[in-house]
Amino acid sequence: MSNYQLTYENIFKKAVKVILLLFIVHCTMLIAQTKLDVIYIDAGHGGKDPGTIGDKTGVQEKNIVLPIAMKLGKLIEEKYPGIKIIYSRTTDEYSQVKDRTIDANNQKAKLFISIHANHKKQEESDKQGFEIYLLNKERFPEAVEFTMKQNFQIAFQQFGKDTLDNFIFSSLAQAGYTRLSEYFASIIEVNMLDHSELISRGVYQAGNWVTLGASMPSVLIETGYLSDINDEKYLSGEKGQNDISIALFNAFQNYKTLYESQ
Repeated sequence: MSNYQLTYENIFKKAVKVILLLFIVHCTMLIAQTKLDVIYIDAGHGGKDPGTIGDKTGVQEKNIVLPIAMKLGKLIEEKYPGIKIIYSRTTDEYSQVKDRTIDANNQKAKLFISIHANHKKQEESDKQGFEIYLLNKERFPEAVEFTMKQNFQIAFQQFGKDTLDNFIFSSLAQAGYTRLSEYFASIIEVNMLDHSELISRGVYQAGNWVTLGASMPSVLIETGYLSDINDEKYLSGEKGQNDISIALFNAFQNYKTLYESQ
């Protein structure tokens, strides 16, 4: 802010400009975001990156999360044919995580769902159950900066490129994304408990790239621990994968209702 030499007159003009832009953005976003019409579903890992490995059977994470992602997408497509589903992958292929979030941003996705499986660290005691991850609030400034550079869906960009304005609106956008992500995570937890056999280990904050680089509401679900024999068996079977996809679908429906009522 030291680069800005703000007189009282300049401050007044800036305040008026910001208020007007806020009103324009608010109205534009109400129109543009009434419908939750573009969803990005990310099946973690793939190709040369197998992810974590099951202790008992050697099943690879990449081969568990892909069918869950595809089942979830199919459920959404069948119920909501007007929604565009973008998959990070539909086969056993590799891509950088950063490329996935940039692709979601470029395609104006309004929700990012990343699906993974977990493994305990060697020094840890046994763990089981699912976990849900959100953006670490300590990294909020990084997310704002990334939104300023990469997010092509924020309406204010068509009204000017003033650095201060962009910072203000990127911060407001990220705050909105955080609020919606928190709601979605809580709904996922409830539905996973209702529709799957997995226990909840809770909702956490993390600095992973999925939640940092996606300029939209985003969550990362660790569906279970492949280091636990029961989780591994459940996640490897069709019933477990169906249960999880149904739980995520039901959570999506709840989220969609809230989102479209904004």
